[in-house]
Amino acid sequence: MKHYLLYGFFLLSIISCDKDRYEFPYANVDLYLYPSNPEFNGLHVPENTAYINGGVNGILIYHNAIEGFIAYDRACTNDPLNSCEQIYVDTENLNTLSCHCCESQYFIFDGSVIQGPSVQALHRYRTYFDGVRLDVFN
Repeated sequence: MKHYLLYGFFLLSIISCDKDRYEFPYANVDLYLYPSNPEFNGLHVPENTAYINGGVNGILIYHNAIEGFIAYDRACTNDPLNSCEQIYVDTENLNTLSCHCCESQYFIFDGSVIQGPSVQALHRYRTYFDGVRLDVFN
């Protein structure tokens, strides 16, 4: 009988852990662009940004002078499937990305939450830049 109780307790503890796990919706991202093209508003210059199609709710690319290119999904992590909850570069708050709907704010350098209701960092895509072409992918 003790074995059944122990097994039951173990099973319940595993199941209860899953409800707290956050999973960002999957979107296949495998695209490339040329940052020096005029359509990307000077993305080849450090500290500039560009919005492109793709991901769950669009992609924001930031050219960081230290790390190179950083790509975030524009879907706010508060409710990523809500098309209203989309991040943008906040021109009033330095180095901040903000959400139109829930007013969450994120640090542009690493996507971490500055102010909620969001509690999860922005979803970040991988990037590779060969000096001419920028690849953005999962």
